[in-house]
Amino acid sequence: MLTVEIIGVLTLLVGLVIYAMVRTQLQRRKLSVPGQVDQAARILIVDDDPDFVKITKKILDTQGYEILTASSGSEALGVLRGSRVKPDLVLLDIMMDYITDGLDVSTAMQRDPGLKEIPVIMVTSLTGVKSQEIFPSDEHVAVNAWLSKPVQPNQLLKAIQNALTPAPERVPAGVPVAS
Repeated sequence: MLTVEIIGVLTLLVGLVIYAMVRTQLQRRKLSVPGQVDQAARILIVDDDPDFVKITKKILDTQGYEILTASSGSEALGVLRGSRVKPDLVLLDIMMDYITDGLDVSTAMQRDPGLKEIPVIMVTSLTGVKSQEIFPSDEHVAVNAWLSKPVQPNQLLKAIQNALTPAPERVPAGVPVAS
């Protein structure tokens, strides 16, 4: 009877050890979960507010993302152009060294063939009508999403996941779909 109880306890312990190992590897993203974005993505946070950077970095660290930071547009472009391994996504503030610093970074990224495919999420505290008047209205800003500060963690994570998830390939109009 005692042997059966010992075997039961050992089986439970082995199960817990295996669970802990799998969970650790999933957190490090050595294993992938089907249908989930690779959480080891590199994200460049570009913002001159150290508190925003610190909080955002903490949120993204808990999700397993690799984080790079820059506090200005020029620093961000230096990181983007100087890195052998480019970030998978850029979180970009608008107002930093000057009022349209982030917009200029987005434009520079679109003009650079090595950077134009990197998704950009614009994060700003400028949401009012008066603040919109300072931006050029006829210029297209190539970003994947706009988020208003303060950003809720779940909203930020959802925007990142959406930006990092490749769009499903669509069948062109007029092409018959196999059934």
